Amino acid sequence: MIYSVIVCIIFFAALLLWLVRFAKEAGFSLPNNKLFSFALEDKTYKPLGEKTTGMECLKIFLLALGFRIAVFLLAWMAYGIFSDGDVQSIPEFFSRWNIWDAPHYLEIAENGYANHIEDGQYLMLVFFPLFPMLVKILHAFIPNYILSGMIVSTICYSVGCVLMYKLVTMDYSKSIAKKSVVFLSVYPFAFYYGGIMTESTFFMMTIATFLAIRKHNWLVVGILGALTALTRSFGVLMIIPAAVEWVQHECPIGLIREKNWKKLGKDFLGVLPILIIPVGIIIYFYINYSVTGDPFIFSQYQIDHWHQKLQFFGKTLNMLWSRTMSFNDRWSSITCLFMPELLALPVFAAVILYSIRRTRSIYVVFMLIYFAFNAAASWPLSLSRYLSCMFPVFWVLATFTDKYKETELPITAIMAIGFGIYLTGYITLHQIM
Repeated sequence: MIYSVIVCIIFFAALLLWLVRFAKEAGFSLPNNKLFSFALEDKTYKPLGEKTTGMECLKIFLLALGFRIAVFLLAWMAYGIFSDGDVQSIPEFFSRWNIWDAPHYLEIAENGYANHIEDGQYLMLVFFPLFPMLVKILHAFIPNYILSGMIVSTICYSVGCVLMYKLVTMDYSKSIAKKSVVFLSVYPFAFYYGGIMTESTFFMMTIATFLAIRKHNWLVVGILGALTALTRSFGVLMIIPAAVEWVQHECPIGLIREKNWKKLGKDFLGVLPILIIPVGIIIYFYINYSVTGDPFIFSQYQIDHWHQKLQFFGKTLNMLWSRTMSFNDRWSSITCLFMPELLALPVFAAVILYSIRRTRSIYVVFMLIYFAFNAAASWPLSLSRYLSCMFPVFWVLATFTDKYKETELPITAIMAIGFGIYLTGYITLHQIM
């Protein structure tokens, strides 16, 4: 209970401070007192005007690609050391990645939603369609679904690293952008970026959407946001950072005060394309409807089959503490399923609080809603890997280590060690989901 209360206090403190900051940036008049002065103190980095070049982007892409290949080869060696199974060639080892949710995505890619019935139900409908669609497209050129799935993830991760580098350099130095990519890549559950899961696709689409938001290209924001919503349900909430950026940039509160209705109307019409974002989730609802006649059947499957529903995240935090500290489960289950989240959530909440005055409001609000949404799962089996896509955390960490340079090596080493441990556990079929 105390654990849950502490994390909730950190989170809601961050939320309160962000609301104060956003109110000021939106044009509201605020009292001049210590709370507001603290919240409004600007400690963000000033853009250095460092332009990224095509050659830099190519290097980032190739380094990211090379890193994923190295991770695969090291995992192959780790499997040989820690598994009692027969010797596996590299082509055979690809099958070790086809576990947990991966077979479901490949089933959708191969046979679609309507051709898989389990216990009289279309259970594959709980998985979103963009990733298996990309696997299906690549399979037309590579006649192996497992290999196609891993290539899609690896390419999306590599492209996402390039886009993240470009996004971070809009506000920070290139050295911070590089460290951000490194921290993202060695996060203990970042090995999923090369697996047959949605992490890489969601990461790439979200970063691309933020780039369009920063450039105020609202039509592109709408299209990319819709694709993000076709990757994961959270994607529809990308409309919130887009709206926050528009409010900050166009200052509609000031236009209302000035009664400048013409400009307000023009600005409002310009941002309307962000309403395309929910089209992604509407398409997903239509897929559910076309298969079963019920556009919301996926939610029933989530509850009945996966025992999954949304709840106040404080309740989830309390459950994680109880399952970890009661030691009623097997030690393997505790260290695989509950302990990683128990350790990660307060760290991520603290980083959000630290970031309030140190990164742009759109990234803070993204972290706030992403944290609350994903931690609200009643059965948070995959929460640690979902947190890998909370990418502003990694450039906030980069700015922290840039200021306190003695922390860079310990932070990198701790994450890299965790990466190796959980990667090894994953490919040796432990309950790392």
